[in-house]
Amino acid sequence: MIRGVLFDMDGLMFDTERLGLEGWLEAGRQLGLPITEDFVLQIRGRNKADSRQVSQQMFGPGFDYDAAKAFRDRYADEAIHTRGVPVKPGLVSLLQALQERGIPAALATSTAREKALEYLRLAGVEGYFSAAVCGDEVTRSKPDPEIFCKAAAKLGLAPADCLVLEDSPYGIQAAAAAGCVPMMIPDMTPPQKSLRGLCAAVLPSLADVPAWLDEQR
Repeated sequence: MIRGVLFDMDGLMFDTERLGLEGWLEAGRQLGLPITEDFVLQIRGRNKADSRQVSQQMFGPGFDYDAAKAFRDRYADEAIHTRGVPVKPGLVSLLQALQERGIPAALATSTAREKALEYLRLAGVEGYFSAAVCGDEVTRSKPDPEIFCKAAAKLGLAPADCLVLEDSPYGIQAAAAAGCVPMMIPDMTPPQKSLRGLCAAVLPSLADVPAWLDEQR
């Protein structure tokens, strides 16, 4: 039985992956860097250190990852502070349903803690989360299982008792490696057949999760 739920953030709770893609591509144009959509796909769900390593592998040691990342972050932050956090359909109703069922929620995101908690606050959902593990609090990013193992431990639960909600392939791989119950809510990347095999379910929306949980009881 599911006793806790671990949430990814970007692309799962908030429609920020598209903003991020726009920001990376604009950084490439403005800074004269060879940033491609494939690069952005390769770093989705990874923390800053691992993303920097990927950039060096793809573009060579002269690639200024930190400058591009700073530009991308400013681009996304300006959009969010102008228009608000783009909350995904079904998020609030799911969090309310978990609260009603006595199932705690934890955040497990590759985004750094300060920014992640700011997004939760701006979206008005911070009170629904009992714990958070963020990208600057792990040494190995997804697809390594570290972040989900730590998030489950913060809830006082075994990974096997935790449902992981993810939109990215690396996140699903990390959840499976942790021994959690992976569920994919696809965003920008449709699940391949091999990825579906790791998932307890692939659902179209967060709004569909409460019914799935009730079926498991």
